[in-house]
Amino acid sequence: MDIATKQGTFSTGLPHLAFGSGKPLVCLSGFTMTHTVPPPGAQRRRAARLVAPFVGAGYEVFWTNRRPGMPVGTTIGELAAEHAEALRARFAGPVPVLGHGTGGSIALQLAVDHPDVVDRLVLACAAYTLGPVGRRFHRDLIAAAERGRSGMHRAAPALTRNPVLQRLLMVPLWLAGRLNPPPRDPSDMRATLLAEDGFDVRDRLAEVSAPTLVLCGGRDHLWPQEMFDETAAGIPDARLVRYPRRGHNVLGAPEFARDVRAFLDAP
Repeated sequence: MDIATKQGTFSTGLPHLAFGSGKPLVCLSGFTMTHTVPPPGAQRRRAARLVAPFVGAGYEVFWTNRRPGMPVGTTIGELAAEHAEALRARFAGPVPVLGHGTGGSIALQLAVDHPDVVDRLVLACAAYTLGPVGRRFHRDLIAAAERGRSGMHRAAPALTRNPVLQRLLMVPLWLAGRLNPPPRDPSDMRATLLAEDGFDVRDRLAEVSAPTLVLCGGRDHLWPQEMFDETAAGIPDARLVRYPRRGHNVLGAPEFARDVRAFLDAP
């Protein structure tokens, strides 16, 4: 399926790729080492495959990243305000927002602070705050980046709780990190990780007024599973869907696209 793709920037400097045409769906990207959109080639083709089910259903999908040059000390609340300003400038009314991982944290803050811009909310592998494994991983990534290394081997505890498998996974993860080193200037990455470390809206979940779908992988260990349960329970009338055999990256799962489309298209 050939998907029409346009690269652009929202009014507040948020880079995006717009896939397809039709009614809008804003997707807030998970963690990235740089605040860019997927470049032409394999990365952009992969992004196109992920959004293809929604493009095929008549959506124009805006794959959105954070603003480049984000200063350290920026909060998730400030990021949400940037996103709200951008969405108000670009769209005539509220739009559905899907956030994955770090993008899910921003999407949830957006729905809490700026309900006028969010029509429906989809949280994929995100909760009201980071889990303990996620916090340790963030610290390890920042420390490694300051030494010019990727630190991706530290993701092993997020993939399995088996200590033997964790040790075995560290080698291929280390090799993958060598093939994809951190940027020369990791300041955007560091600013985002520190911002998410300070994110916590547990006491404000009841303020979310948009219909909400929370999706998680049963093998996503960045958060304890009960944190996904608590997030869905705290949001009025939210629905939780857990994929027992999936991990953190659920976006490419056929059941993910099916469930999100059903939620977005429901009356």
